[in-house]
Amino acid sequence: MPDMPRVVVLGAGFGGIGAAQKLRDAPVHLTIIDRNDYHTFQPLLYQVATDELEPTAVGSPIRDLLHRHDSMVFHKCAVKSIDLAKKQVLVEEMSPVEYDYLVLALGATVNFHQTPGAAEHSFPLYTMKDAIRLHDHILKKLEEVDKNPALVDEGALTFCIIGGGPTGTELAGAMSELLHTELKADYPNLPIDEARVVLYEHSPAVLAHFKPKLQEYARRALEDRGVEVHTGTGVVEVTAEEITLAGGDKVKTQTLIWAAGLQANPLTKSLGVELAPGGRVPVGPDLQVKDHPQVFAIGDMASMTDGKTGQPLPGLGAVALQAGHHVGKTIEQLVAGEATTPFKYFDKGNMAQVGRGAAVVELPTGGTLTGSIAWLAWLGVHLSLLSGAEEKTSVFVDWGWNLLTHKRGKRILLCDDDSDDA
Repeated sequence: MPDMPRVVVLGAGFGGIGAAQKLRDAPVHLTIIDRNDYHTFQPLLYQVATDELEPTAVGSPIRDLLHRHDSMVFHKCAVKSIDLAKKQVLVEEMSPVEYDYLVLALGATVNFHQTPGAAEHSFPLYTMKDAIRLHDHILKKLEEVDKNPALVDEGALTFCIIGGGPTGTELAGAMSELLHTELKADYPNLPIDEARVVLYEHSPAVLAHFKPKLQEYARRALEDRGVEVHTGTGVVEVTAEEITLAGGDKVKTQTLIWAAGLQANPLTKSLGVELAPGGRVPVGPDLQVKDHPQVFAIGDMASMTDGKTGQPLPGLGAVALQAGHHVGKTIEQLVAGEATTPFKYFDKGNMAQVGRGAAVVELPTGGTLTGSIAWLAWLGVHLSLLSGAEEKTSVFVDWGWNLLTHKRGKRILLCDDDSDDA
């Protein structure tokens, strides 16, 4: 279809999927490129790691978007670099992909803040593979202790989490509940009561972007679930057997989970533009890259501001999704020769789950919710944001089963590299 403008969307996260959804019926030839063939609902990855949900419940096939839309194609491949001057995207195992409009939505990578050993010995939780790797590692630690209980003294049942934002807080509560309920029943001969979940946050409080009373509620709820919460404490070195805290104390652990921040995808460095802090790409009010019309950056790759308030926007899935919708609409306007409009974020509030029956919600009106009401609101919002009907149904059933029976998914190791089929 050579007469139609070529739109290339790099990345199928919230931003890329949002743009693709808006452009589905537009008079353009749309190409989506991602290294994975599925969209990941990242806010629920911690539930994959802690056996509340199966991986397929939070992964939606990208090729489902192509059904009944002949002007859309998808390529599963990694992006090597982007040539803005030639309007080309260089990808692995393919010829360069040319574009008329480009949407940069490749997300972020984990920021280890140059902490020695963190990249080599910690478990991040940003991708589906991260969640599955952590899930299997937890079960392997239990199996090792089952064979050799003395490993408890070596930190085999000490699970440390760095970062007290929503990811770290939600994971800490879920892990503590997993260890002291299902895994305690699975391993009756093990000293599960000696298992520790320890959360470290370098700032004075967990959930730093929430109101103080919500921070206090979240900390109490975590501690009620057996989580050891340490604020004002950072980590300065990581090895396979222990971590060193900023004050010099050492903690034996064989499981360090890194939830302490992200940085823009390193491919931003190939653009040849001046980058904002965190390696993000500065964009204008309509999310076009400065000095590069028809090139857009959204999500964790971009340094975006709200068209209503002028304030920087946080790296949230909701922000990326709305930005993607706006970019899709903007491209339609440009193709039609119409004027574009600034991106205005509709703030639906912030929320985080702390454990079963406990959550915090900060409403856009300034009001707050805690406890069971906030938890039900959290469940409803996340269920509504899932991509497809199949995913919504699967998650609804799993959550319902968990709520009624207090039981989680099937705790099995499918890819145990340390054993064979004999």
